[in-house]
Amino acid sequence: MFAGLSPWKAKGALPRVQWLLYGLFLVVIIGLRHEVGGDWSNYIENYAHLQGTIFSDLITPESISNDFGFVVIHWVSLNYLNGIYTTNLICAAIFIAGLLRICKNMPVPWLSLSIAIPYLVIVVAMGYTRQAAAIGFVMWGLIDLLNGRGVRFYGMILLGTLFHKTALFMLPVGFLYGNSIRNLRDLLFFIALFFIAFIALLAERIAHLVHYYITDTQGMESSGAFIRVMMNVVSALVFLYFRKKWETRYSDTGLWVIFCVISLIMLPLTFIISTTIDRMALYFIPMQLVILSRAPLLITSTYNRTLFVLSVLFFYIATMFVWLNFGSYAWAWLPYKNILFR
Repeated sequence: MFAGLSPWKAKGALPRVQWLLYGLFLVVIIGLRHEVGGDWSNYIENYAHLQGTIFSDLITPESISNDFGFVVIHWVSLNYLNGIYTTNLICAAIFIAGLLRICKNMPVPWLSLSIAIPYLVIVVAMGYTRQAAAIGFVMWGLIDLLNGRGVRFYGMILLGTLFHKTALFMLPVGFLYGNSIRNLRDLLFFIALFFIAFIALLAERIAHLVHYYITDTQGMESSGAFIRVMMNVVSALVFLYFRKKWETRYSDTGLWVIFCVISLIMLPLTFIISTTIDRMALYFIPMQLVILSRAPLLITSTYNRTLFVLSVLFFYIATMFVWLNFGSYAWAWLPYKNILFR
C-alpha cells in the first residue's frame, strides 16, 4: 500500500515474483476462508444436492441456465475434492488473476491494488463467490479491450456468464466502445437480437431474477447500494475533471466515458431497485482502480500529487474501517477464519 505514496517510484518497483507471491497469498486468504461471507450458508444449502450425483445429472436445461461453470466446479469439489473450500479456491484464483492483471497494467500498480482491497477483495471476493469469479473474467477482459482485442474481451465476458449471468450486461459496454456513433443503429439492432435470444433461452431464470430483484424486493433491499455506487461516481467525477489531460495521455477515453455515464445513471436508480443496481455496479468497480491510479500522473505538482494519493488511501482505509465497524452485515465477515488456522 505504501508504494502508492510514490507513484513514479512505485511503477515496476516490485519484481514479478512478489506479485506472484502476493497473488497466492490473496488466493489463500479468500479461497480457504471458513464461514466468512454473507452467503456462506446459502452456498452450502443451495448446492448440497450436487453431492452424490453423477455428472450426466448436470446436463439439464435448468442446470445449464443456472451458472453452469460454477455448478461443474462445485460438483467436482463436492464429490472428489475438499468441498466448498476447493470451489472457493478456484473462484478466488480466477478473481485474483483478473485483479492483478488490471493492477499490473496501471502506472501506479500498488495504489490500484490498495484501492481494491477494502471492498472488491474483502467484501465482494469473500462474499459473492460466483459473481467474484465473473468479475475476475471481466477484469481480465477489460485489459484485452483496452489493447484493441475485442474478441478476447467478449470471450472473457461469456466465460464470466458461466459463473454469474449478470456478466452479460458488460457486453453492451464493449459494443459501445468498439463502434462509432455512425454504426449505432446496427449496434442497437445487434443488441436487440442478443437480448431476444437471451430471454428466449433463459426465460425461466430471468423470471426468477425479475421476481426477486425487481418485483418483490421486500427483504432484498441493499441498504449500502447508494454508498457503493457513489464510490464509482466519485471516480467518475475525478475522470471528468481530468478528461482533457486524460485524452492527451491515454487512448481509451471513450471506454471510461461509458463507465462514467452508466455510473451516474445508476445513482438515482439505487432508490428504486437497490439490489439490482448494487449487483450491476460491482462490474464497474474496476473503473476506480484505473481512474484513481492513473490520475496522479496527470497532476504536475509533486505536492498536489502526493496529497491526492494520500487522500485516496485515506478514503479507502476509512471506507474499510466504517464498513467493518458499522456495516449491517459485517458480522458475517468477522472474525475472519481460515481452514489453515483452525
